[in-house]
Amino acid sequence: MPIRHLLRALAPVLMLVPLSAFACEGELHVELEQVGVYALDHAAIVATQPGLADCAVDDLWLSQAGKEVPLHVVARSARFADGDRIEWIGARLHGPESWNDPYTVNNVYVLGASAGAHARMRVAEAAGEGHAALERQVHLEQENLMIRLDQNQQKPGEEPDVWQWAKLTHVDPQPFELRFDLADLDPHGGNARLALAFRGLSELQRPRKGVVEAIDDHVVELTLNGAPLAAQGWSGRDEVRREIELPVARLKAHDNLLVMRVPKRALPWAAKQVAVDVVMFNYLDARYPAGGDIDANAGPLSVRADAAATVQLSAGEAPALYGEDGVLRLPRAIGARRHAYAPAASGVELLPATARTLAKPVFLRAVRGEEWRAPAQGYDYLIVAHPRLLEAIEPLAEFHRKRGLSVAVLDIDSVYDQYNHGIAHPQAIRNLVDAAWHRWPSKPRFLLLVGDSSFDIRHETYDDLAYAKWTDRELLFPGHFGAVSGGTYANAPKKLADRNLIPTWQYPSPEGQSASDNWFGAVDGDDWHPVVAVGRFPVVEPEEVAAIVDKTIAYIAKPQLGAWRRDVMFIADEIDTFQRASDEIAGALGKEGFLTDKVYAKPDVTENAVHQRAIHDGIDAGRLLVHFIGHGGRYIWRTGPPDLRKNNDLFTLDDVSKLGNGARLPMVLSMTCYSAPFDNPTEDSIGERFLREKDKGAIAVFAASWRNSPSPAFSKDVITQLLEPGATIGEAIVRAKKKSQDRVLVEMYNLLGDPAVVLERPHDDLVAAFDDDRWNPGLLVDLRQAGFDGEVAVDWLGADGSKLATSSYVAHTERFRLPLPAGAAMKVIQARIYAASPTSGRDAVGGAELGRTSPPSIGARFAAAWKHWWHPSKPSQRRDDTIAILDFDGPAR
Repeated sequence: MPIRHLLRALAPVLMLVPLSAFACEGELHVELEQVGVYALDHAAIVATQPGLADCAVDDLWLSQAGKEVPLHVVARSARFADGDRIEWIGARLHGPESWNDPYTVNNVYVLGASAGAHARMRVAEAAGEGHAALERQVHLEQENLMIRLDQNQQKPGEEPDVWQWAKLTHVDPQPFELRFDLADLDPHGGNARLALAFRGLSELQRPRKGVVEAIDDHVVELTLNGAPLAAQGWSGRDEVRREIELPVARLKAHDNLLVMRVPKRALPWAAKQVAVDVVMFNYLDARYPAGGDIDANAGPLSVRADAAATVQLSAGEAPALYGEDGVLRLPRAIGARRHAYAPAASGVELLPATARTLAKPVFLRAVRGEEWRAPAQGYDYLIVAHPRLLEAIEPLAEFHRKRGLSVAVLDIDSVYDQYNHGIAHPQAIRNLVDAAWHRWPSKPRFLLLVGDSSFDIRHETYDDLAYAKWTDRELLFPGHFGAVSGGTYANAPKKLADRNLIPTWQYPSPEGQSASDNWFGAVDGDDWHPVVAVGRFPVVEPEEVAAIVDKTIAYIAKPQLGAWRRDVMFIADEIDTFQRASDEIAGALGKEGFLTDKVYAKPDVTENAVHQRAIHDGIDAGRLLVHFIGHGGRYIWRTGPPDLRKNNDLFTLDDVSKLGNGARLPMVLSMTCYSAPFDNPTEDSIGERFLREKDKGAIAVFAASWRNSPSPAFSKDVITQLLEPGATIGEAIVRAKKKSQDRVLVEMYNLLGDPAVVLERPHDDLVAAFDDDRWNPGLLVDLRQAGFDGEVAVDWLGADGSKLATSSYVAHTERFRLPLPAGAAMKVIQARIYAASPTSGRDAVGGAELGRTSPPSIGARFAAAWKHWWHPSKPSQRRDDTIAILDFDGPAR
């Protein structure tokens, strides 16, 4: 039977099938930016989410942030079909403490369908003429300057407005001028209200003794349309909102001029001194009487008292008024140009719209990631990536799966959809980790964020130095690091938001908000210590991801045996405190057999080139760890006393790019100020550059995102945990942070790199002791690797830790005795030993301390040592050594 005949025959049966039997599934993610009355027709919905093609009209629902919003469905039958549409009031997304949300531009609505009662707009017609006084509101704000708020102005979890319109000071050559319109102003409507938001940045330093006359920290003088307004004064650095009520006669419908200036004021306690007064202007809010002329202003309006509204327009279709109270008020003509509507409560915002003026969303997509709400299994490793980077990160995910980790790769859009109602916000990532930690079958160990972040999501360009005096306190010091040219990203974004692929949280440190990924892993109640190890690839291009992935896989899968695996470089500026701290950490590592080289800045400027060369050569030769502590910045380490005229005291981004260390990659610990502010949208940083460099640089970087005071104790704990055999770098950092009670350091220091990497430190710990024969001193070594066949390197050190000699050997047994180097035997009191067997792929490290400058005579200690090491009672287990001098890092014989 032809299909058309079959369908015709089944038609009567299909008509009897209940509506609920038709397929209707899936959800639609809808984005919009501005407030307005929005519409979506059936065709647009189905093109993006086919599952909603055949739904019952009564089953449709629309929600924002998990709460249903009233929906008006225009449909010709009980089923939502071609030609039908939905309408609703779309709101602008505001931040909890700001007009503009700090993390995203667009608001998100979700459209779905399910049985049950859902929010609908109630249609109401006017019963009489309206006589209510109308009001409109205009909000004027520009995001021009970013300020940093300390812990007194911002608490963890708060999201204050850090973007300001203009900076006003007592030394400005000209006052600040703001021109604005009040469209549809009713000149006979009574009073208007202006609200101005300010934040002071300065504070007056009052005398500690004596009677101090009361004086405000801040004063702003105001003039509106040529007439003065009351001056505004206050103290402190918190934001203040000042409201001014004035007769509407002082305003105009167009081209109002508001002038602001900070006056010069003498200090009462020092008449010859001027008060330093720095004020940020944030926004202007104006509420004013409106005439209801839709031609002049088609924006929202409200009634001043509970009553029916009346609007007027010159021609065309009269608009319906969509109310925030869920009522759709239809017009009724009461004159040639006037229309009345059903009453509304005072303050309810009413949005006029016709079928022709309905707005369209800016973006649609199907809701993603339903499988991540309650997965059947838990995962060791969560990878959250931007959609354009998913393919590039998959090889790393597959590599870890083959190593035995269960890995989940999540699209960041899926995380937004399932854990924050589609809204782009870092809270979504934390909600994901929190759910995985507490509710999934097993707890995650690692979280990797694949994508860069940006603190500026609204501008095309950002002039960092132009605004830096109010975003970066370090630049307040003349001739300091702020005068040094930095480096911009090689792939400069067309829009600064293009770098905001995976947002980060902002932690309020003592000197301003700072990028913090730590928050994503701190999901154990209210404790700010992380329990999940978090790392990030701060990149925007798939090629950048591939470069880091290739380095990471090669580092783990193809270990490069060699003495570099026990070598640690310590770099410090000229500050004695930092050098002593480095010495202490280096001394502790030396006792475990690690060899440390130190590059310390000295007062003599001429030595800086030597220091820079030593850093470059040392990293090129290979280092397990590179630890810098001292003064630095986003693109510099100080390696000498500051002398910016010569610019020779810095290790910079260019120096990083000139490295040639290949596969011998260190982990870099940059314990200084903001050497990895990865949320800066335009400026590169030394931490990011180390990680991003292809086939060189670093395997991972641990660094701060903003200003801080480096802690030697924190450095020591981090290094101790990192060098635990088999420790992953992410979990080592989690353990080190757990020991710290300094929240600033815990929150501000982030890991750039794969948290599941295990440092290529030697696998085993060997045992060594000095055989202190007065006439034939030597070193007894037990590699504790049965059947060892490989190479041994020994560095002989003096009392001050300086290297006296280096010897390399080939050994075919796990136990042997080495003579002290000729010419330096009497000075040697320390030995650092590294051994590697290419056949087994294992290596070992250890050290020995003589403990005194003059060795004792031969006697009981020598005999006991010999007996302990060589077991003369079992000569059958002994065999002669074959030891030959060899360049350790050269080819094996």
